[in-house]
Amino acid sequence: MAELTIVDQPAAPSSGGMRAVLLAALVLTALAILLGGGIGFLMSSTIEENFRKKEQEAEAARAVPSTLHYNGDIMLVKLKPITTNLMSPDTVFIKIESSLVVDQAVRTDGNLLSVLSAEISQDVLTYLRTVTLAQLQGPAGLQNLREDLNDRAAIRSGGKVREFILETMVVQ
Repeated sequence: MAELTIVDQPAAPSSGGMRAVLLAALVLTALAILLGGGIGFLMSSTIEENFRKKEQEAEAARAVPSTLHYNGDIMLVKLKPITTNLMSPDTVFIKIESSLVVDQAVRTDGNLLSVLSAEISQDVLTYLRTVTLAQLQGPAGLQNLREDLNDRAAIRSGGKVREFILETMVVQ
C-alpha cells in the first residue's frame, strides 16, 4: 500500500515584519513632511525679499523719466493702404497699412507732403512686388522688411522722413 506523507503547511507570515515596514514608512513620511515644510518656509522668505526688491526697482524706474526717441517738431502722416501680389508665388497677396514720421517743416507745404506720400507709396508698392513669401516669413523677415522700407522712405524723401511705421500687414 502507499504510504501517506504529511507535508507541512507554510506558516502564516508573522505580523512583526509587516509592523516594521509600516513603522518605517510612517517615520519616512513624517520626516519628508517636516523637511518639505522647513524648506518651503525658508524659501518663502527669500521669495518675499526678491519680490520686494523687484517692486522697489520698478518704482525707481518709474521715477526716472524716459528719454523720447522724437522731439516735438514731428508729425504722423498716414498712407493709403497698399495691396499687391508678391513676386513668388504670384497668387499670394499682401496688404500693408503704414504711416510716416516726418518733420514738422514738411507740413507747411501741403503739396510737398501729398507728393512725398504718393512717391513713397509707389516706391513701397514697387518694392513689395519684388519680395517673395520666404523673405517675409518669421521675425527676421518682418524686421528686414521694416528696415528696407525705412531705408527706401528716407532715400525717397531726402531725409525728411524719420521713420516708416508698419501698422498692419496681411499676407494671404
